[in-house]
Amino acid sequence: MDLFSVKDKAVLITGASRGIGRALAQGFSDAGAIVYGTGSRPESVSWTEGTPIKGVAADLRSETDMKDLINQIGKDHGRLDCLINNGATTLDIPASAIKEADLENVVATNFKGVFRACQAYYKMQRKKGGNIINIASIAGLHGAFLMSVYAGTKGALIQMGNSLAVEWASSGFRVNAICPGFTETDMTASIRKNEDYSEKLKESIPMRRIAKPEEMLGAAIFLASDASSYVTGSTIVVDGGLARH
Repeated sequence: MDLFSVKDKAVLITGASRGIGRALAQGFSDAGAIVYGTGSRPESVSWTEGTPIKGVAADLRSETDMKDLINQIGKDHGRLDCLINNGATTLDIPASAIKEADLENVVATNFKGVFRACQAYYKMQRKKGGNIINIASIAGLHGAFLMSVYAGTKGALIQMGNSLAVEWASSGFRVNAICPGFTETDMTASIRKNEDYSEKLKESIPMRRIAKPEEMLGAAIFLASDASSYVTGSTIVVDGGLARH
């Protein structure tokens, strides 16, 4: 038996339009999983056309989009083996300049949307057990410059997952988190464009480089597979050593 196999597992990955989410969707599909990937708009998941990945438009800010999708997957496959909450948004402006609408958008996407997805998954599959992986961030552990609200939601996401891990363990659910470090995604594009700051950032990382999105796949495969059957309420940090430096 291959402990790390995800072949034929039904996996739902939010925020699969780009960056880490897209890399996870491609990686799980290549590993033989049945993959659903969401984006906030139909065009954001158009890249899945012609692939085995099922791209679906679902807005995390909606009170019903994720619930409807999760229930549909349950009807189509009889189960959802793993929910990966990756979808998120950020602000890279000073805290003093953040407006109420900006604040609500980040909280609605990064926290409320994830909670609703977890809740819908649990209600759909409480008798069968389940597996939730929340993609958080090292900013949620240590904070970061110009990331007050983003870091706050990611810290809250970690603690929400820890609480769900305890509350839902008796129902056969596992809930874990992955905390990526600085990664080559659209979210970090503005930081990486500043060459001086980017070089200083790399110097602060013991491995002296920024991560590639696909480097989050190994941790996700581990948590989604039977290799982690006794792991819940844990956080795996994938940051090149930055958090320990």
